[in-house]
Amino acid sequence: MKFSNDLYQLIRSLNQSEKRYVKLLAKAFTSKGTENQLALFDAFDQQTTYDELAIRKAFEDRIPARNFHVAKNRLYNLILRGLYMFHSKSSKREKINQMIFQADILRQKGLYKQCDVLLQKAHQLAMKDEYFAHGVYALERKTASYMDQRNVQKIKKYLDDNLQEELDLIEQFRNDRIYNFLELKTLFITHKKQMARSQEQLDMIKEIKKHPLLQDESQAKSKRSRDTFWFLNGFICRYEGDYDSACSYWAHFVEEHEKRDKISKELMPQYVADLNNLMFLQGEAKKFEEALKNRDKLEALLEHPNVKGDLHMMLRIQERVIEFMLDYYINSYQYSKGLDYVNTHLDEIQQLYPNVGHFRQLVFDYNIACLMICNGKAEAASNWLDKVFANKLIKEHEYIYAGAMILNLITHFELGNYQFLESLILNTYRMMYKRKLLYKSEKIIFKYLRKYLKMHSGKELMQSFHNLKAELQATQEDRFEQFFLGKLDLNIWIDSKIQETSMAKVVLNK
Repeated sequence: MKFSNDLYQLIRSLNQSEKRYVKLLAKAFTSKGTENQLALFDAFDQQTTYDELAIRKAFEDRIPARNFHVAKNRLYNLILRGLYMFHSKSSKREKINQMIFQADILRQKGLYKQCDVLLQKAHQLAMKDEYFAHGVYALERKTASYMDQRNVQKIKKYLDDNLQEELDLIEQFRNDRIYNFLELKTLFITHKKQMARSQEQLDMIKEIKKHPLLQDESQAKSKRSRDTFWFLNGFICRYEGDYDSACSYWAHFVEEHEKRDKISKELMPQYVADLNNLMFLQGEAKKFEEALKNRDKLEALLEHPNVKGDLHMMLRIQERVIEFMLDYYINSYQYSKGLDYVNTHLDEIQQLYPNVGHFRQLVFDYNIACLMICNGKAEAASNWLDKVFANKLIKEHEYIYAGAMILNLITHFELGNYQFLESLILNTYRMMYKRKLLYKSEKIIFKYLRKYLKMHSGKELMQSFHNLKAELQATQEDRFEQFFLGKLDLNIWIDSKIQETSMAKVVLNK
């Protein structure tokens, strides 16, 4: 029987301070079953791998099987309540919500003066932090207060303003929402393909880029809007293949964080995300020295007071660093060092696996499979590719899916599985054709792989490899073909076949 692991994941995401607060909250509101809840909390917390059957068996004399899901739900809601109370005191947005809610209570009790003072404070805070929706809501509650008071003087002042303050706020909020819409639209286009592979795809992203709010930074009236302006332009430049411009846009965020005297706990997650994004963009732009400096900054954050002890934040940094290093060794053609890195960090990678999510697992597996092929370890590559194809998110990320399918063909060619390869080529071609993943370079690969299955002499095979290399290099003049199989330099693979050695040794010889 399959059980929900939501509670287990929630508990595993808590840091020590959050765990302590949740337990204190449970004890403060002691009721029947509190001891069982705390014991259940500890049982899930102590598991390194989710195993609900084991916990159910351990608790069978305390929590009947028919009520176990109820106990889990109660504990889940207790943790959420604890997290809300723990974090709400440090959330500016929640402080504004709380003031508006408290003002409403005061209004219902007829304490209008106190109500209006709170609403004014809430409105000022909302404006200071650019929470425009909260600002509009605070003004809306003010009108409710004026109606209840029947205060003609206050109503006259409100009418004289002629809704201008609300309308200005609504316009700012509207622009923020448009930026969010453009953000989601950009993500929708770039999620499956990291780079445009056709004019049609490029036109779709350029259509977003033409939006007036992305043409002129002065149109962004709030800090949040300006941040989104930089974010989207950076993201779009990357999709267009303009990595230098993308790096320039993203450096803006990192510089903004690092200008501060210190980075608060509240801003730390965003700093980590921005530093990570800049690091990867610099890697894609071949600015390896700069990228490695940012990798060092990320690793140093593991000892930062606002990160150390926060298991979730530490996990995010560790997984990003490992993913970057795998990318770095592939993009910088340091295949042998990449293999050494995998071997020395394999235990760490496997320990991270249960907690990093399916997408990160997918990226790990695909990158490692590439490194195995680059080092002439086809059997190991095949094993890692099996994990790639078993990942439930594989088809959502077409750039990985297409790359993995081509890599799989190359792997079986390396292994000499020619009988199996014949049917695999046909099935892969059909699948890629159906998903519109066949571009010039992919079609060339299929053409030559079919030829290889019918060749008998080594001389004929070698000449065919030379022809394949010439045809692929000719396609590289097409900007959309430059992104073909980005994780594997096929020209180096062809040279390895001609020289009858591994890709790693071809690079070393060069």
